Amino acid sequence: MSSKILGNVWDACAAHDVKGAKLVIMARLADYSNDDGVCYPSVETICRQLGLGESTVRTAIAELESAGWLRRESRRKGNRNTSNLYHLNADRLEALARAEKDKVTALKQQRRANGFLPSDYEPSESEPSESGRSNGFHPSDSDKKSVFTRQNLTPDPQVNSKHDPSVNSKHESQDIGASADASAPARSAKQEYSPEFETAWQAYPKRAGGNSKAAAWKHWKARLKDGVKPEDMLAGVKRYAAYVKVTGSADTQFVKQAATFFGPDRHFEEAWQTPSAPGGGRRSALPVSGFSEQDYGKTDTNW
Repeated sequence: MSSKILGNVWDACAAHDVKGAKLVIMARLADYSNDDGVCYPSVETICRQLGLGESTVRTAIAELESAGWLRRESRRKGNRNTSNLYHLNADRLEALARAEKDKVTALKQQRRANGFLPSDYEPSESEPSESGRSNGFHPSDSDKKSVFTRQNLTPDPQVNSKHDPSVNSKHESQDIGASADASAPARSAKQEYSPEFETAWQAYPKRAGGNSKAAAWKHWKARLKDGVKPEDMLAGVKRYAAYVKVTGSADTQFVKQAATFFGPDRHFEEAWQTPSAPGGGRRSALPVSGFSEQDYGKTDTNW
């Protein structure tokens, strides 16, 4: 595992429109890779660990390769194929991650200039300052010995929750005061969803693990641009919810992420026919244990 590559993925990819399945796949590959960005997990392993379908994983990897984030190399073991060798674009990830960190630094400086932080602000490790208690969490750049995590230290409004990009970090300031609002950079507005999408989201089966509402909304809008009617997608959600309920897959990682369901593969158009109830199928001529129930000593045939 390369923590450096993984950190660069989180800093660079989400800020450059790598989201949803592609983002978590990049993070999983980085988790497997060495410091040069080389790894070789199988597609089956990635599907199992992320709860994604094989077609979704293969499509996402192909799109990541075409966008220049990684390169695939086929391998053979004897006379058969084995898992691909993946080369993550470590140089690009590092350069973009550094650029994002520079943006964070510039944002901190702008906040100081606008009165958010005094120029000599140095919060104590044992007692937070008055500014920290009232306006949120703003550790100083000079506080290098702090034990705070990078997620807490990142004020970049583009970097959002791992599971739902529409939800910002809990440590981000929620109320900065009326006078500060006038001079502060505008925070990202709360995502507005259509009534039809909200109805479909409420009907969509719950799953274990992440299920980004914002990513699902992005793919929903893309399908609308393709000419798909909202009622058709809602009908697909209802069929899928019934299928998940009958198969007992609700609240598990086997439920598709909504972004995948509304994605280019258009899983909402599938029939999602529920399996037959137990005992409803055709019975075989003889049960497995039927030999003990037969009387082979009697016959009506005259020999």
